[in-house]
Amino acid sequence: MERLFQEKFSSTPRFFKAPGRINLIGEHTDYNEGFVLPAGIDKYCAIAIAPSSQEKTHVIAIDLNETCEFEKIPSQPIPSHWMNYIWGVMKAFDKRGLSIPPFEAIIQSDVPVGAGLSSSAALEVVFTKAFNELFEFSLSNMEMTRIAKEAENDFVGLQCGIMDMFSSVHAKQHHAIKLDCRSLQYDYVQLQLNDNKILLIDTSVKHQLASSEYNQRRMECQSALEKMNVEGVVANSLRDISTAQIEKAKHLLSEVEYKRASYVIQENIRLEKFVDAIGHSNWQEAGQLLHASHQGLKEQYEVSCPELDFLVEVSKKIEGIWGGRLMGGGFGGCTINLVEGHKIDQITSAFSAAYLSRFGLVPKYYIASTGDGACEY
Repeated sequence: MERLFQEKFSSTPRFFKAPGRINLIGEHTDYNEGFVLPAGIDKYCAIAIAPSSQEKTHVIAIDLNETCEFEKIPSQPIPSHWMNYIWGVMKAFDKRGLSIPPFEAIIQSDVPVGAGLSSSAALEVVFTKAFNELFEFSLSNMEMTRIAKEAENDFVGLQCGIMDMFSSVHAKQHHAIKLDCRSLQYDYVQLQLNDNKILLIDTSVKHQLASSEYNQRRMECQSALEKMNVEGVVANSLRDISTAQIEKAKHLLSEVEYKRASYVIQENIRLEKFVDAIGHSNWQEAGQLLHASHQGLKEQYEVSCPELDFLVEVSKKIEGIWGGRLMGGGFGGCTINLVEGHKIDQITSAFSAAYLSRFGLVPKYYIASTGDGACEY
């Protein structure tokens, strides 16, 4: 990347990187002001960047073999264009009265795209971090997190919660982050997995439903909350509602709203139990909670797909796997599995044979080692 920068540009670059993330448990709870348990991984979106003496900004995406030059940010996102994430960040800075002058940048990332590892958040965060340092804006980590989230929500148009961006900014090696998505209070949870490993299995599919269905789920949760509030359940979000309350209010909700809200409430409870289980090295309980999470995502939240369901069902039959579930928004991407480290080879062989037989291809595997958050390097 440094050599290419010197070939393309005359300025001297600085280098920044931001990690992708895993989420151990707590899916679709962030935009419902609940709890999540993410961790940064040792796969990064990295950039070389410098101010430009030209009027145009020039960005090269090495992995895509694409280049973008522009003087002004477009008023609307360009469908499916990777620059939308960077333009969104620039607009969020501009909203704060912090104008981004022309710059030159090269992007290179080893965060898999479409695997549920938040490659887009890593891209948003690395440019947020770089702009903050390069142009000496002196923003806090929390404000940078908000900027990256605004880029995704307000410009790209995906109404995600704050987890992905928060993880990429605040990650700490050998730790997960227990994040309260309402207050943004957080605790680092030490990941002492002993011989165990976190194995990600990429289905290699991403169904087109993901973005539209994601936004739809958010509306369904909000509708359920509003209906319960009208009938006297005082709650700012679904995280305030108990299982007893939702059962009592079930008659107020459509079948879909009841399923969505029930899942969110139960997932917050599972997260608390999961943190306790891994803290006491109770891997069997932790695995059962992962499987229960997947069942909820499949049947109540309805964001799974045949490939993900197949991998989870197979995981229940392979020796050395404590548990697994889909990870991320759903409709494709990865499953996350807690496995015995010394059985990795046997486990991946068994998955490969089963998946090849069913779907005609071999899934991709990643051992998710933890990494630190966005930084200059």
